[in-house]
Amino acid sequence: MESTEKRFLDSILAAGGSQIARTLLRLIADLTLARLVLPDGHGLFALAWSTVVIAGFVRDLGLPYELVRDPKQPYGTVMVWELASGAFVTAMLIAAAPLFGRLDPTLPQVLRVLALWVLIEAAAVVPRVYFERQLQVSKLVAPEILRGLTFATVSISLAATGFGVWSFVIGELLAATIFLIVLWMRARGTFSLQADLRMMPGLLKRSSLLFVIALMANTLPFVGRYIVEMVDSTFMVGQYEKALLWALRAQILLSPALARVIYPALVTYRSNRSRFVGAFRLGTVAILSIEVLLAYFLFFNAEVVLLKILLGPNWEPAVHLLRILCFLPLIDPFTRLGGEMLKAYREDRIWLLIVLLNLASLVGFGWFLAQRMGPDGMAWAHYLMLGNLIMMWRVSRICGSEFWHLVRDLLITYLLPLPFFAAIAYFFPAAGWGRFAASLLAVALVGGMMLARFAGPFRAFFLGGQADEETTEPSP
Repeated sequence: MESTEKRFLDSILAAGGSQIARTLLRLIADLTLARLVLPDGHGLFALAWSTVVIAGFVRDLGLPYELVRDPKQPYGTVMVWELASGAFVTAMLIAAAPLFGRLDPTLPQVLRVLALWVLIEAAAVVPRVYFERQLQVSKLVAPEILRGLTFATVSISLAATGFGVWSFVIGELLAATIFLIVLWMRARGTFSLQADLRMMPGLLKRSSLLFVIALMANTLPFVGRYIVEMVDSTFMVGQYEKALLWALRAQILLSPALARVIYPALVTYRSNRSRFVGAFRLGTVAILSIEVLLAYFLFFNAEVVLLKILLGPNWEPAVHLLRILCFLPLIDPFTRLGGEMLKAYREDRIWLLIVLLNLASLVGFGWFLAQRMGPDGMAWAHYLMLGNLIMMWRVSRICGSEFWHLVRDLLITYLLPLPFFAAIAYFFPAAGWGRFAASLLAVALVGGMMLARFAGPFRAFFLGGQADEETTEPSP
């Protein structure tokens, strides 16, 4: 058997490579579709996509997360649930589609078709979780890249011929179908599908809090879309969505790739304090190092990036929103992987409290500020999620003295780019190519300095796993 560190590192590299490849494919699709489909179409799809993604969490009821940490690994039992629940939730979503017409008159017909995504994804849950649980993420790379390639090809081809919002819908459905087929070709015969339905009550009981947590946490990014629609228009939903997407681009790129590996790794390391805390610390620093550089770069180059390079002249309102949102990833560094830590340690109740408080904060502050400031108010509300304070406190208790080492690393990461970009802002005019070029150079220089600073701890973690004999669990 390969060591945990070997499988952990291989899975990180595979997950990172897959995420980068899929992000590049998605980036090509997004940039092209931004010019082929009007902002209203992007806003309409954003509303429909939010709804089906939330429906997917209702379908799962937290079982995929429980499956990772359940020692019996009842893949067949969960598979039966996913298929039955997927069919039921899809049917209910189709039936309830007319209710969404209050947001936009054309939303119900889009939602009826896109609802099929919920059922297609249901059949892919178990084999995906199996490979992640075994730290064999490399098995998922080809199916995921093929999925991204399918979406890019289909959606761009349809948008070029005038399909509008339907290019997104058909592209997502075909991409999910291709992913499902290739995934099962790789997973066939690798695990037992024998089902014992007597286990379902116990599984559902243990996953109930995980379901509520996943539903609330993954609803957070979508709250703003609905509030902006209520106080403004579908056009501004599209603008707000693109600004938020680019503000969180590094987080979207890195967090899912690391979280899918960190969670099963933390489950494995629960009996080894140094490895448990070390994996969390290094994962957090890796994500924030890149997010910080992107935040600085976007803040000082928003016009060039969005209007001249990425999206085109139809997206001018998104520039202002992006400047508000671009530093958002930096205010909650401990929530990036904190949920995986609490989930591995079975602290489901406190994680639920954090998520509920964040959701209540975002809805409350978002609605209050949006009524007075429009979409700008909704953007500012993201900085007022109070649950992040509880997450910081809980992470500090679990990490112990290592927490202050993490804080030191984060402060270095946050402050290191500041003098470079302050000088760039002073010497180069805004919205100019000179500032853009100088910012690229600053990113390269600071990125190299960060790599030199943190390469040692990463190397020590992955090379020192076999020698580490400490076996005490993290302190509660």
